[in-house]
Amino acid sequence: MKELEKSKLFQAINEKETERILKCSKSRMKKYPAGTYIFEQGGIPSRLFLLLDGQVQICKDFTSGKRDVLYLVEAGNVFGEIFLFGDRKHYWYDAVATEDVTVLEMPWDFFYHFCSNACDHHKQLTQNMLEILSENNFKITRKLHIVTTSSLRERIAIWLIDSMDENANVSLHMNREQLADFLGVARPSLSRELMRMQKDGLIEVERKMIKVKNKEAVEMLYG
Repeated sequence: MKELEKSKLFQAINEKETERILKCSKSRMKKYPAGTYIFEQGGIPSRLFLLLDGQVQICKDFTSGKRDVLYLVEAGNVFGEIFLFGDRKHYWYDAVATEDVTVLEMPWDFFYHFCSNACDHHKQLTQNMLEILSENNFKITRKLHIVTTSSLRERIAIWLIDSMDENANVSLHMNREQLADFLGVARPSLSRELMRMQKDGLIEVERKMIKVKNKEAVEMLYG
């Protein structure tokens, strides 16, 4: 229950109201081991997923074996939401557990229909969902901005500027392979370019963090 209350989906909804929502919507908790597909391309969408624990990778696999990572889902965030509204009949991408995860699965029907009481917490949940859709649409727009640049260094620069904190540090929530897939490049190419950028004094690469040493110069790469 505490994990639910931390999520944006249940923002401004108290514990008693959350319990009513779970019961009324017939939501269910489910665990998936690392490497498991929570849903796959071509499957029929019917539920909204809220990640309570662990990490999920939203990606698209191709017959060639290539994987394009769209983004990573951290605990407290929803996924599968773009299929909630509209006429898409099948999943266009995969959702894969990168580690053991716990997920709340909520049937879509609950978002489409209000009961005769028209409960305020039901309305609040729908409002929260619309705000989440807006935020996630921005994530996809940002990803398009990254992958349409002309060079790998530009892609890395945009990602760094968008991801760094107030101290110009970027915490790495994905491994090198996942980052390469996210940027749409081969892992060896990514590693070589990061090392070149470090040699040029732009960044400092650590195990779980990248420090932007020359923020102005990195911004100039795509300015």
